[in-house]
Amino acid sequence: MDEAKAQLHDGRRGDFWVVADEQTGGRGRHGRTWVSPEGNLYATLVLEQPCYPAQAPELGFVAGLALHKALRIAAELDFPDLTLKWPNDVLLTGQKLAGILLEGLTIKKRFHVLVGIGVNIESCPSDLPYPATCLDAAKRYLSRDELFSRLTGTWTTEIQRYLTGFKSTRKAWLAVAHGIGTRVRVRPPAGDIHGIMRGIDERGCLLLDTPAGEVRIDAGDLFFGD
Repeated sequence: MDEAKAQLHDGRRGDFWVVADEQTGGRGRHGRTWVSPEGNLYATLVLEQPCYPAQAPELGFVAGLALHKALRIAAELDFPDLTLKWPNDVLLTGQKLAGILLEGLTIKKRFHVLVGIGVNIESCPSDLPYPATCLDAAKRYLSRDELFSRLTGTWTTEIQRYLTGFKSTRKAWLAVAHGIGTRVRVRPPAGDIHGIMRGIDERGCLLLDTPAGEVRIDAGDLFFGD
């Protein structure tokens, strides 16, 4: 993502991908550090003026669907083993396989969204507050280049779906979502919220049934099992 930003500041225009062999400054949501050794997929897609800034979080669901489809094709994985976790993770048998990070920035009055994608192919971190896995551990052997090639194609399909309206993307995302109807805990900045996960609303906010009624959450860490 840093390299993508540098290219934008140097004047590069239009949509483009940046792919790295490894990352020395990998990061996740909320600025967390992320170990990024060789063998995994680290890619950033730069989108120039893809939507209004307020709609940018919707692109995380688009990317999730594109990555889910690419893994389904390249690694022969599918729902219910391969699922999407709100807001931007891919799970394999309930363990984190991939993550997506969105950043928005405006350069010369043009709004850009950077979609960072990391997939554990050969290795995964072990010091997380939740379990992680990689494709090699699941005996699904494929190269970074093979997966990336599939991803560029599935992204094109999913962004075309999104351009018809987020409603279609939302329906497709819910069909492969993890944990709907189960008890969960969400950790937004204001403190933990417990409830039953009901899905996402028309803006991508998480819907929870709680003792106090329905709650909509636009950002936070999601944990299953309450």
